[in-house]
Amino acid sequence: MVTETMVIIALRQKNWNAATDLASQLKESKPNMQLIENAAKIADGSPKAAYLLSLYAGLRWIEMNEVI
Repeated sequence: MVTETMVIIALRQKNWNAATDLASQLKESKPNMQLIENAAKIADGSPKAAYLLSLYAGLRWIEMNEVI
């Protein structure tokens, strides 16, 4: 079972191949994962895509771990 946390961890590690595969498995249940999958596919050759994915992963990580 793949979770969004697994995708975020792969993104934070800059493991674009794993992030692509994991996001692909989650895109049916979470539509935003299609965007993550597409960006992760080109992140190796695109510094902008890599930066934006890293930024997204950092923000999402904070959101997921925020305690209210």
